[in-house]
Amino acid sequence: MIKSYTIVLSHDDWSRYTERFNEEELYVKVVRRIPSLDGLTENVMGIIYAKDKESYRQIIRMLSRNETTIDFRIIDEYKNKSNIRAIYASIESLKGRIAERLLKDCRIFSMSETIYEGMERWNVIADSENFIKIIPEVKELTYEFKIIEESSNPLLSVKEELTPKELSILKLAFDKGYFETPKRIGLEELANELGISKPAIMQVLRKAIAKLTEKSIKDF
Repeated sequence: MIKSYTIVLSHDDWSRYTERFNEEELYVKVVRRIPSLDGLTENVMGIIYAKDKESYRQIIRMLSRNETTIDFRIIDEYKNKSNIRAIYASIESLKGRIAERLLKDCRIFSMSETIYEGMERWNVIADSENFIKIIPEVKELTYEFKIIEESSNPLLSVKEELTPKELSILKLAFDKGYFETPKRIGLEELANELGISKPAIMQVLRKAIAKLTEKSIKDF
């Protein structure tokens, strides 16, 4: 059976650098991983978000100089007064890594990860029988490891596109009737309930809806 798994882990890698930041200050999201035909390397595409120039420069340095990185380049970059966003592409060695175990010994259909606060949150769609067998080997490569979600309907889930904050606020807005016609709760009341400003919650909802819309259109 094909299932979707969300796993959280930490291990001896550059991702531990992010533990000093929360998700609104710095995160890296790996959105595409394509292994080479010989299984020795993988082509990776990801997104970097940083709130300031120094943390952005530091994460670029760590990604590009990591011992598994063979080639690294910034594809696109957007800067404004409040943050920096970039799309990067890299070629990375698979030898001895968690990705190697998963790609080599599992039937993987999709694999992405989001890194912030020193933890890696992997979203994996795989053949459940092979995935469960490989878990003990993956655990040996980590300091912390836990499966926080398992779904038997992996292709229907879009939660991996959202940050935990976006997901919780979007779910609360839905449960409280913000998206109903007429609305059961307004934006200001929703903001008061969460203890944040109206512009802040509006921005979070816009980002979350934009992400879900983009994914739905691409999947369609």
